[in-house]
Amino acid sequence: MISPPNPQHKRILALLLLIAGLMLVAVIVGLPAWRLHQHYDHHIEEYADHLARYREVAARRPAIDEALNAIQARNPRQYYLKASSPTLAAAELQGIVTRIVEAHQGRIISSQILQQKDDNKSAQGKITLSLQMNAGIVPLQLILHSLETHQPNLFINQMSVRASQGRAYKPVPGAPPEFMVQLTVSTYMLEPGAKP
Repeated sequence: MISPPNPQHKRILALLLLIAGLMLVAVIVGLPAWRLHQHYDHHIEEYADHLARYREVAARRPAIDEALNAIQARNPRQYYLKASSPTLAAAELQGIVTRIVEAHQGRIISSQILQQKDDNKSAQGKITLSLQMNAGIVPLQLILHSLETHQPNLFINQMSVRASQGRAYKPVPGAPPEFMVQLTVSTYMLEPGAKP
């Protein structure tokens, strides 16, 4: 038979149960508190890092303002067409390109303003001209240089150069051969109310 537990064993058993109960309560309460503490520590570190970055950016503000003022002092409007509507800007671009080509002994065969697609928001204010002309190699080089260095900025997007003579062509002394050139030139206009 089983003998009744003695009072000493009862006390030890009660003490062990008390310790186990306290440990269970400590785990139930302490573990979530510890995890919550880790969670908040992680967020505090993250926000402290963000704050340090924002302070670095704020410390750079005077230099950024100075650079912005320097850019505005250079008159950024000079890089855009002066016209305020797409039709006037297209005519202005056509006039600029015609003057450049004719100034360097090129002959324009045809020119056409290309319409921009309405769904392309990044090309707002972009004006593109398709041009077909004849020019010798040296005048062509001067024309391309003038287009690329002109104010407002002009960009040559596509270009095709073909000889306008056949294979049996015999060069005439003093008369350089001409080439047929097709190219697209684009530039930008400021949208009404936009800042450069």
